[in-house]
Amino acid sequence: MATPLTFIFAGPSGSGKGTQVDLLKKYLSAKTPEIPQFSSYTGDGFRNLMNGTTLASHLAKEIQDVGGLQPEFLAVYLWADNLIKNVTGKEHLFIDGSPRKPAEAVVLDSAMEFYKRESIHLIEVNVTDTETKRRLLLRARHDDTEDGIARRLGWYKTEVLPAVLYLKKQSRYKFHSINGEQAPEKVHRAILEAIGL
Repeated sequence: MATPLTFIFAGPSGSGKGTQVDLLKKYLSAKTPEIPQFSSYTGDGFRNLMNGTTLASHLAKEIQDVGGLQPEFLAVYLWADNLIKNVTGKEHLFIDGSPRKPAEAVVLDSAMEFYKRESIHLIEVNVTDTETKRRLLLRARHDDTEDGIARRLGWYKTEVLPAVLYLKKQSRYKFHSINGEQAPEKVHRAILEAIGL
């Protein structure tokens, strides 16, 4: 029987990592239909939280409205609660949008150890700042302004990349750097080749 696999996706906004998660899930559904899948999208968790009526919802929305970076404890709470309630150990696990900061990477690594997830594929989808900006301006979401994009790219370099570097140094992770400036199908094929599928 096939072994459940674990994937952590990293990349700046607009890198197409969400698309690659979907393509990989579809591929594995066909290849190993007997293994269920579970995805942890921290961004979805934040969006759901901000639609709530609690003080935490209100404060998180305030941070979002000024383009701030949410605190580590909220991100950890959202994905940890998700894992605790849903992971059985028998599924392919996809993590997208975490870790966002080095302190969060330490906690995520402890969660992977707790769940006995070994040989974790850490996939970084690389896109230049110029291409990221071009894609995000085309997408035209409310926060895809010149300032908003510059701020997110800055955070990616100062917060997310050090978090990814922390995980890279741990023995249970297999790091794959993927060129994201190709057609989505080519990026997908590069990921499959890198992870040995």
